Amino acid sequence: MRQKNLVIGLLVMLALVVSGFTYAYWANGIAADSETAIGTISVGTGETVTSTVNVAAAVNSQGADDLVPSGFGGTGKIESLTLTFSVDWDSTGLDASNLQSTLTVALDSAVNPTPTDVSSLFGVSYNGTGAGNAEYTIVSDGSAVSVVVTVTLNEPANQAEYDLVAGLNITLTFSFSVAASTTPAP
Repeated sequence: MRQKNLVIGLLVMLALVVSGFTYAYWANGIAADSETAIGTISVGTGETVTSTVNVAAAVNSQGADDLVPSGFGGTGKIESLTLTFSVDWDSTGLDASNLQSTLTVALDSAVNPTPTDVSSLFGVSYNGTGAGNAEYTIVSDGSAVSVVVTVTLNEPANQAEYDLVAGLNITLTFSFSVAASTTPAP
């Protein structure tokens, strides 16, 4: 009887240990999924794809601690944040390959955890051409387009604006859209 209880106890312990590792494995996967990685974005014809960037994580990935307004840089502080997205246009089977169109990129929002829109405190510039340098020529099923976005923090006008961003996790959301096209690429 004692040996039977010992075996049952060991099996229960084994089940708890295994389920703990299983939970840790899945929790690790969830944590990785919640981080925003700057990578390849695939857009279909006439669709809009959004990508979110956690400012603190992006700043840390560039070896700094804080994004600060121009003129306030120093050790651990950067005055601009450079984000690079590789964007490709995948044909959906309904459209033909090797068509040329326009990819448009925009900052849709910048929000703090409350969530309050703090977009007015951020400046963005793009390396493209066209309207506000936020347009790029893209070819369906062609090479990916490199979209470089430079983000700056405007100096808050008062303490209330400062409190909306100071020490808070700010999330930037960018949209990527490709206009429908029937123009063959050159």
